[in-house]
Amino acid sequence: MHKYELMFITRPDLDEEKLNGIREKVQGQISQSNGEVIETEHFGKRRLAYMIDNHREGVYTVVTFNGDHDTVNELDRHLKLNDDVIRHMIINIDDKK
Repeated sequence: MHKYELMFITRPDLDEEKLNGIREKVQGQISQSNGEVIETEHFGKRRLAYMIDNHREGVYTVVTFNGDHDTVNELDRHLKLNDDVIRHMIINIDDKK
């Protein structure tokens, strides 16, 4: 298992209940794919460097987790299908060492 970091940005007009639902789905998807969530950080609403889908701001969340290649692929597919997530990136932080 490798250590990964997922950063995703959601639309700024979502209410807190919807945001928590998306975060729980992401954590559930990681667990369902034999991964393990280590830490979840909520950075809140921040201004984007450029407009994405007519949005100037986005809500940032960072999730650190352990998983394998299949976990990352399934999570990536899940995030691409979610219309509320406007950008996401998954990086292997084992490679940083």
